[in-house]
This record gives sequence, C-alpha cells and structure tokens, in this order.
Amino acid sequence: MESTNDYIKRRFGVDEQKFVEVMKMSPGAEGYLHGSLSELLFKDYIESKGFEAYRIKEKPEGGYNAKSDDARGDFYIRKKGNTKDEWYVIENKGIKTNTEKHLFTLDTKDKLYRHLKSLAFPKADYLEKAYENGFNRYTKAKEKWEAKNVGKKYPDFKWDKKTPGARAFNLIGYWENIKELREWVDSLDEKSLTTESYLNLQGPIRMLATHAPSNRTAPFTGIKQAAPLVTEFNIMCVDLFQRIGVHKFVFMNPNNISHSPTSPEHLYQNYHIDYIIPGIKDDLKLQHPWYEDIEECIKQTNPIARKIDESQLDLR
Repeated sequence: MESTNDYIKRRFGVDEQKFVEVMKMSPGAEGYLHGSLSELLFKDYIESKGFEAYRIKEKPEGGYNAKSDDARGDFYIRKKGNTKDEWYVIENKGIKTNTEKHLFTLDTKDKLYRHLKSLAFPKADYLEKAYENGFNRYTKAKEKWEAKNVGKKYPDFKWDKKTPGARAFNLIGYWENIKELREWVDSLDEKSLTTESYLNLQGPIRMLATHAPSNRTAPFTGIKQAAPLVTEFNIMCVDLFQRIGVHKFVFMNPNNISHSPTSPEHLYQNYHIDYIIPGIKDDLKLQHPWYEDIEECIKQTNPIARKIDESQLDLR
C-alpha cells in the first residue's frame, strides 16, 4: 500500500512536512477536506446503524441547477432490507467555526457575564417573546409581499411556540444563582477571553451553531436568501468536530425547526444547537428538534420519504 508521504509526493510534488505547511496557509482547502472527511465518516456511521447510503452528485451534468428538487443533499439513505422506493435525503453540514468572532466578541468578563446571564437566567416569558418577535417580522414580510402579489397568499407561519427561533438549547440550572455565575466568570483567566482563545477551543464557552450559507430562491414567493430551503432535504446532519474536537453527528428535520421569519420557505443559515462550557457543561444536552441519534430523529419527527432519482447518484 502506498504510504502517505509517497502519495503526497506523487500528487503534489512535495514532502509531507511541506504539504502540512501549505494546508495551514490554506483555510479554504482545509475546509474542503473537513467537508469531505465528514461525509466519509457519516457514511461509515449510517452504515453501522443498518442503513444503506448512496452519495448524491454535488454538480450533475448541467451544473448545480440541474440537481433534482428532491435531491439537493449529500446522501440518499434507507434501512437495509427495505425494498420500497422510500429514501431520506441527508444534508451534511459542518459547524460554524467563527461563531464567537462574528456573532459576539466576549473579550471582557462583563460581556461574558451579561451574555451568560441572559441565557442561564432568562426572563419567564422569553419563549413567548421570541415567538412574538418572529411573528412580527413574518407579518411585515407577508404584508409587503402580498401588496406586490395581489391575489396570492403568503406561506403560513409554522413556528412551534415551544421552540421558537434559531435557539434550541437550555443553560438553566448550571449556576444556582447570578452571584455564583458572577464568581465563576471572575475566576477566569483574562487570557482565555481573546478571539484566538475562542477559535482554538481554549475559551470559557463554545457555541455550537450550524453553518449553511446557501443562496436559494424560494419556489413560490421568489424570495432569495443565503440559506437552504425547508424542502431541500429530509434531515440535516451536523458534524461538531471543529467545536468539540471529535467527530460527533447531530440531526434535525427541517420541518420541525423554525423557518426564516421573513421567508417561510427558507431555513435560517445559523441555528444555535448547544453550548459546551468546560468544567460546567462538558457534554451535549440536546433538545428537540435536535437529536444525537438519527434513528431517534426519524422516529420522533417522521420525515416524509422520497423516491430515489438515480440520475442524481454519484457512483464513482
């Protein structure tokens, strides 16, 4: 069998050390490899669970627009032994790696304290407020669209009041009171609050969020947003490796999560799945509509199976 160094030498004309050096300088190439590796490991995972899996072409002949509307994912899967033409389309996504940097800069203890206080000790009506805010944004978008499309009805608002918006985690109960939270934050080393620390998994918290910046145009409303469509796939699979350091998959059915408030045919680009807080919350504690086991996700959310389109299969 060809060694790793011999393969690199043959394919790239450099030794292994130089190749690694170049990879460190090329985040785009590194990201592409992360994606490919995640798909390979997902295939191993799903087959170990008793499913058969077929990869879907990334770009069929004719380009991405030639992809079937029912096959805009990465894999078709179904349980082995099932002879019916009933398949689930799986979309593999990585975790958002620059969440801390771009969504908030928690570079002081006061900022971190205020952020965690709002999550660990939320107001009693925070779910109602989140639903109300989403519905208000939806209503404005609906009125604007229907004014331009007289006689047509805007798609319905389908948020679940128990899980409104992009947030699907619970940090309640990890500190007994705000004094205890304040003392914990004050005990942290200031050096752990730098952007570099967060991105190197050395910060005091790690936010696990999806990363799905896909430009899609809604088939009914014509609205274009940088996020997937609700109908593109049956299940989203997210690899948490870049936030927790191991390849761990979590799953959700797009029909059971809050859609974009301004375009009901779209998902959000980013969903906040959970937090890891070393020493306080070291493990995942997922809440519906997120699941650690794909079979449990299927059982609890009942995705609608699809027929396979063999023209979309990548048989390489």
